[in-house]
Amino acid sequence: MEKPQRPGMWASTLSAPFLIIVLTLLFWPLIILAQRSLQPEAGKGLTLALYGEVITSSTYLRAFMNTAIISVLSTVLALVICIPAAIYIEGKGGRGRKWLAVALTIPLSLPGIVIGFFVILNFGLTGVVPQLIERVTGRRELVLAYTFWGMLLGYLYFQIPRVVLVMRGAISAISQDSIDAARTLGASTLRVYFEVILPALRPAIISASSLSLATGFGAFGTAATLSRGYRVVPLEIAAAFTENFKPAQAGALSLLLMLITTTILFGVGNLDTARTRRRRASTREGA
Repeated sequence: MEKPQRPGMWASTLSAPFLIIVLTLLFWPLIILAQRSLQPEAGKGLTLALYGEVITSSTYLRAFMNTAIISVLSTVLALVICIPAAIYIEGKGGRGRKWLAVALTIPLSLPGIVIGFFVILNFGLTGVVPQLIERVTGRRELVLAYTFWGMLLGYLYFQIPRVVLVMRGAISAISQDSIDAARTLGASTLRVYFEVILPALRPAIISASSLSLATGFGAFGTAATLSRGYRVVPLEIAAAFTENFKPAQAGALSLLLMLITTTILFGVGNLDTARTRRRRASTREGA
């Protein structure tokens, strides 16, 4: 009589193609980048000289700082905009809610270059908004394209759908009874939002923040379209690969960007875990 196969064997068999794809498309290129960045000249030993150049270069340090600033700001703005929008979309009835949900997810299907062109068409020197302001006031204002604020708008535009999708799933799982109970006790709408809804959304907020930060750190198309002087790390990596033809230096920049991004995401992901553990520990002590 044949023995029934264990579920773990089926899981291992089915996951094998996925592991092969991950190893081929992710880890193997990373190994090649690491090898070239640590051994820029064939036949010579391993060295960290390129990493030292990147860390001590004012140009690259400024690029890392610019990347962090625009990623964090766009993430915060996306959360401020998308949490109320997701609450409205997940409310009861209304055709406008469905149209808003569709409108907020459109940027998912657009490349970053197209989003950059949207910013130029709306806020460029001959854009829609500056021309409307000129007709009213006689002065052309809000020419944001090719500035930091224009890049921030572009980053925000492609952050919004990712944050909205995460928040909608979490909001739909919030118990309406807890909201109704808070309102019955006399809590205002603002107090319900800050003391009931936001605490319940904390895990989703952390997940959305991680996704948004990772997207911002790796964004290239929008930055390539809108950047004039405001350099971010993906632009420096592309320049090292194509303009300067320094693949070893590009590899060092890529690995440092990956290390920084992974560290930030790991830290953000552990915030909620540590807070949950402390809360459980305090609950046990109180019991």
